[in-house]
Amino acid sequence: MLIVLTVLGILMALAAPNLFTLMQSSTLSSEGNLVRNKLAQAQQLALSKNSDIEVRFFEMADPSAAEQEDEFRGFQFFQFNDLGKLMPISKFYRIKPPVVISKEQSTLLNPGSNKDAEGKEYGFLSPSEGTYPVPVGDDQIDATYISFRFRPDGSTDLPGRTGSDDTWYLTLLQGDNPRGELPANYYIVQLDAFNGRVSVFRP
Repeated sequence: MLIVLTVLGILMALAAPNLFTLMQSSTLSSEGNLVRNKLAQAQQLALSKNSDIEVRFFEMADPSAAEQEDEFRGFQFFQFNDLGKLMPISKFYRIKPPVVISKEQSTLLNPGSNKDAEGKEYGFLSPSEGTYPVPVGDDQIDATYISFRFRPDGSTDLPGRTGSDDTWYLTLLQGDNPRGELPANYYIVQLDAFNGRVSVFRP
């Protein structure tokens, strides 16, 4: 019995790192799929409601989940009401830790991206930024957001991009990676500014 338990312990010790890596990869994939599917849903809402749908990505800490550092970890949809005010039309979608959307590796989270030469002459504003209260535990906090809109024809209000960095995208990471460089495992959600098509890239 002791020999069997010893062998099982050795096998578990050898398998644990691979199992942990597999679990992390699965979480990253599921959260990436959530973002991709919800963006596609927002585009469909714009088409079906014949109205602009604004998607806001929120940068926030989440003490209720022991996440103390501000990261992009939530998003929500908004639509203009009869009074011309943007109001939420979806629940607040929270990305499960430790997965976050990397600001440094996401062109869609860079408000300065709307200053591209071709876009600037037409006065494009997206991606734009602001603040709005979001739920954290039993309370609400004012969180910074960056947003863009799907138009009623399914396109976006994002300007076209030029040069080698010519796509709009979000990069989901595990949250514990060095800033400024991509780890071996990541999930990219790409967005076509002209037709609103959502696609993904995995290494």
